[in-house]
Amino acid sequence: MSTRSLRMNLRPGDRVDFDAITNAEQRLIETDLFTTAHVYLDMPAAEAARRMYVDVEDTIVDVHVEVAEKQSWFMAPIGSFGSGDYAGGVAYGDQNFLGHDVQLVSAAQLGQSRSFVFAGYRDPLVIGAPLTWGVDGLYRNEQIRFFANHQRVLQVPTLVGGGAAEFGWVLSPHLQGVFGFSARYQRVQTAEVLLPDATLPAYNPRSGRIFLFVFQMRYDNTNAPEGLRRGARLLLKNEVSDQYWGSQFDYFKFEVRSELYGRIAWNYPSLLLQTVFDFPTSGRGVPITEMLRVGGPNLRGYLVNEFHGDTLVRAQLEDQAVVLRSLPLPFVDTRFNVAAAAFIDVAALLERHPGGTAVDLPGQPRAKFSDFHTSVGAGFRVILPGVAIPAIKADLGYGIDVHSFAVTVSIAGGG
Repeated sequence: MSTRSLRMNLRPGDRVDFDAITNAEQRLIETDLFTTAHVYLDMPAAEAARRMYVDVEDTIVDVHVEVAEKQSWFMAPIGSFGSGDYAGGVAYGDQNFLGHDVQLVSAAQLGQSRSFVFAGYRDPLVIGAPLTWGVDGLYRNEQIRFFANHQRVLQVPTLVGGGAAEFGWVLSPHLQGVFGFSARYQRVQTAEVLLPDATLPAYNPRSGRIFLFVFQMRYDNTNAPEGLRRGARLLLKNEVSDQYWGSQFDYFKFEVRSELYGRIAWNYPSLLLQTVFDFPTSGRGVPITEMLRVGGPNLRGYLVNEFHGDTLVRAQLEDQAVVLRSLPLPFVDTRFNVAAAAFIDVAALLERHPGGTAVDLPGQPRAKFSDFHTSVGAGFRVILPGVAIPAIKADLGYGIDVHSFAVTVSIAGGG
């Protein structure tokens, strides 16, 4: 049985009617491997209808499939600069690796605060069963930065290396349930104090193994015919680390994220809502590389990762409007669109367990209105039709509580 047959949910011997043919075409388009797909019977429509709905006896027919394939692979520079940080590198991806409908992605980046090498392999639909699996590996060198009053006061060099594997069920073309296991080793080096007179924040200095069990539910029915998403993406994710299975850290992280994308005439409004809890369950605590951080691309108008903590609430409201269409690129047969954007970002990141360790405080901190950081701004996008990540994304944000502007530019989603 071919992967294409499994993707269409049509197998030899299945009963075929017009609904089955329409659904097969839709499933092929949803793979994001084809620009067009046509599934049909080589006979007049009236004769096909008679055989499907009138004749008592079954008739064996051939189902014909015609598709126009997209270029499945890409190789592109990635990078970002602004908001107090910069980075650059290259990424390679293929959605139909070696013609087998599996996905390969790899990237390497050299940056001011973060450098990494990453590679991942995923089979989105195992032949013969509604299953998915994937593996990946990562090596990262990062300076964990801490800020106070909009100034960098401390940075901690860290190294992380390891991999992860996941196995799950394809419940529908848009819904998956996945179990996974991640194994990494973290090394924390000597911190560098940048502002000796400042009150230095607490952090978890432990090095060691990070073993995680992961469960997540993913829903995604988005598409991007013009390079701007439409649809919904939902994520429910839980990670647990414990010494019971050999980890040298004890914590759990729970995340809920909703992304809604719409279209109103030439406008593409979107709304992102995210909540994350990242709590220690013993004195071993949360690894410094796993603490929550926000600022820069995910809270525009502020410095990259300016805020840290263990309880995050975040929202991004944005509207994009295509202002220029089908502009040619020199030397290649590709055209691009340009969109203007306006946005409001809001986030609160609390630290209920300073340093990511299970220490009882005299009084538990409570959320206050001043904990919410808000920014407004505008920007532009250079967009390739059918590719949901802008080729170039530039934003100018104003952080209201810090009275400061910040520019963030990314190339092909790099950061």
